[in-house]
Amino acid sequence: MKLWLQSGSALAADDATPYGKRYEESLTRHMQAVARSGTQMETFGIEGTPPGKDRYRAAYHIVTSQMIEGVLRAEAQGFDAVAVINTLDHGYYEMRELLDIPVVFISEAAMHLACQLAPAFAFVTHNELIGLHIAELAKRYGLAERMVAGAHLGLTYEDFPKMYDDPAVYVERFADAARQAIGRGAAMLLVAGNPLNMFLIDQGVKEIDGVPILDCCTAAIKTAELMVDLHRLGIRRSAKGLFEAPPPGAKEEIRKLYC
Repeated sequence: MKLWLQSGSALAADDATPYGKRYEESLTRHMQAVARSGTQMETFGIEGTPPGKDRYRAAYHIVTSQMIEGVLRAEAQGFDAVAVINTLDHGYYEMRELLDIPVVFISEAAMHLACQLAPAFAFVTHNELIGLHIAELAKRYGLAERMVAGAHLGLTYEDFPKMYDDPAVYVERFADAARQAIGRGAAMLLVAGNPLNMFLIDQGVKEIDGVPILDCCTAAIKTAELMVDLHRLGIRRSAKGLFEAPPPGAKEEIRKLYC
């Protein structure tokens, strides 16, 4: 199977985000390690990373539009599913309206998996505002009662390259934040955004004080593989309610607005 992994950053193509190349290299190594034999994956970014994309709604909408424009190429290029690996699950309804193949979102997949593995989970985020947005996602997914208050490191994207210069300092900083969430009852830790998640994977950090860290990126990849399996068995997502897609003619007219 072929999976299209859609990032909300420009990755290595964007000189404005110095973490991009290192992050893309980490993703490539990780995908090869966790995917099943026979799964092919490619990661795609957006044109440019707008400032504040992890904090501000105005930037959020720009990112969403560019991500939708990107994934609309997936079906025609023979991909079996799309996995959105941007923490805020951009395009959650829109992509399901416009694509016929399965679409998986990193935070939704990770939260549902966390609920199967622990009675309560918490996110440790790189900044405070992204944590507030994730709390809204938990409400949308009906999982807010299983999520306890998390913690944040107070980082910006400019800090990500510095983490690799002195990893021990940032690992301990993460551990301190994680212990706050553990003290509030978290039995499973999730990490946002994904560059911070990948940093911890690169450092081999899998738990804090016996509380496991759920790798959200792996959750998205493995869920996408599962959804392709189910899709091939005829088990498809509902086309009713908020997942209802436009009729074929209208769908094509809307798709043309992005392409």
